[in-house]
Amino acid sequence: MIDVGLWISYILFVGAVAGMAVYSLINMLRDTKNAKGTLIGVGVLVGLFLLTFLLSSNELLPKYVDLGISPTQSKMIGAGLLLAYIIGFGTIAIAVYSEVRKIFMK
Repeated sequence: MIDVGLWISYILFVGAVAGMAVYSLINMLRDTKNAKGTLIGVGVLVGLFLLTFLLSSNELLPKYVDLGISPTQSKMIGAGLLLAYIIGFGTIAIAVYSEVRKIFMK
């Protein structure tokens, strides 16, 4: 019974993701001005990921080799962590800048 429930959940999840992608694509084709901004944002995220992927190390500790982690997986994990740090610190910096700017604009 649980197996059937999991399959139904997987099917619903894939359907929801596909619906979201189709709806987004339709809206991007209708409003090309907003689509440009969206595509620039996606391009920046892809560029940041490529940068963090190139900067991350594929060094493995013996403990991770025993767990079956490959050098490529280690590099992907490092890239994901670096990307999360950059986005997190960037968000904090933008919030602080915005608040400080409001103080001095008054």
